[in-house]
Amino acid sequence: MKGITTVLTGPGSLDQREFALSDPAPGGILLQMIRANVCGSEVHILKGHHPVIQPGCALGHEGVGRVERLGSGVSTDFAGQPLAEGDRVAATYFDTCRRCAACDRGQPNLCHNAYSSWSTPTDRPPHFTGTFGTHWSLHATQHVYRVPDNVSSKAAAAANCALSQMVAAVTAGEVRRGDRVLLLGAGGLGLCGSALAAEAGAEVYIADMVPSRLDKAKTFGAHHAIDLSDAGGATERVDLLRELTDGGADVVVDLTGVPAAFTEALSSARSGGRFVSVGNVNPHQYTQFDPGLYTRSGVTMRAAIRYPAPFLSEALRFLSTSPHYPWEDLVDADFAFDGVLNAINAAEAKSVTRAGIVIAE
Repeated sequence: MKGITTVLTGPGSLDQREFALSDPAPGGILLQMIRANVCGSEVHILKGHHPVIQPGCALGHEGVGRVERLGSGVSTDFAGQPLAEGDRVAATYFDTCRRCAACDRGQPNLCHNAYSSWSTPTDRPPHFTGTFGTHWSLHATQHVYRVPDNVSSKAAAAANCALSQMVAAVTAGEVRRGDRVLLLGAGGLGLCGSALAAEAGAEVYIADMVPSRLDKAKTFGAHHAIDLSDAGGATERVDLLRELTDGGADVVVDLTGVPAAFTEALSSARSGGRFVSVGNVNPHQYTQFDPGLYTRSGVTMRAAIRYPAPFLSEALRFLSTSPHYPWEDLVDADFAFDGVLNAINAAEAKSVTRAGIVIAE
């Protein structure tokens, strides 16, 4: 049997190529993909801005699939639930090798070999190393969890990146009841973060430069939606955010992926507040930074890169236990499998909150 996967061929270009399906390695799983989503990372990867995912690699890391074949030794997911062919699952898009210094320190989200599977060129077996394909071949070091029966595939497709990433961000920000939490960016991550912070009892502010992206914010728990498009520049944006949050937010989470926004986000926190950087993941992109201002602010600055793998299990439980949020609405535009490039372009243009790719139902 054969399948098709989407391959990055160069900056701005991709191809869909056919390969033979191989049996999963011991401890691995072969998935038939159901749906995949376009994360902001795909926009950067398509431009050639990722340090590891280079031409020849598969595209896609967010999605949900159905077990087609179980590798030897696999009978449960990573939470101990029985696993069988046909079960819907979500998996971490990164590896946790358990054999590097970061894993040994109890920081597997910083695993030195995190992209060993994803960065394998598609012309080498197992070929299907990204979610933008008919299949996804999971390595034994990728955590896999069953999708709860009451969670739709459309909702579950965002669990293994957007929602899990925001579980990590809210945890890093130590969000507590009564905190004023400011989320910069109202895309898929921002909406997931809004729901998580609201459920934690925080007062949630969400801000964006594209007003249309704010429309859904209040349905995902935000108490305040802030349009930054009319502000005259960085100083006005920071002044507006500090005014609306009564002197600065207790927790600011930057999801923009814009280097210049890093300093603005830091400056929008109250004295002694907490700042979590999520969106800026691309190397060799710089911004002006005032270390004296930072030191005097007393703000705690943290990075949330990837997430501890069990947070994916927590994310799936959150989807299951919070049906009052319109999770399917995170994906507001579906594209056919042969329309991957159109989906990524829509994500870059921010004409959609999250673009979905329908592969099989």
